[in-house]
Amino acid sequence: MTDEKDTKDPLDDLIERFLDAPRNTPEQVEESKRNREALRGTIRQWAEMKEDGTIATDISQTLLDGTCAHGSSSSAPSDADYEALRSLHKLTKPGDDSTVYKRLIQGVWTVVDDLDQQI
Repeated sequence: MTDEKDTKDPLDDLIERFLDAPRNTPEQVEESKRNREALRGTIRQWAEMKEDGTIATDISQTLLDGTCAHGSSSSAPSDADYEALRSLHKLTKPGDDSTVYKRLIQGVWTVVDDLDQQI
């Protein structure tokens, strides 16, 4: 005897589970929308100094039109942006890490204490 579960198309199973999932309440949908709106014109940049002195960065950015971008990079001590990153994030030794927040204020990316700060 063949088990129905064994013959079920995996895509059909995924669709069924998706459709059976609980829906967000209207309040949750509105809260999510407010949170996304609050992120417009923001950057979150995390940096860590690695054992070899290289600075690894991870950046999330939301432009004013809602476009989101995410990226990561690393900068070696010989790279042109190294000292600026090290200074901005106050990294002095391997293992140090920090997160910097920026808001687009009058067309200039400006460091702020946190993304709740409105200027």
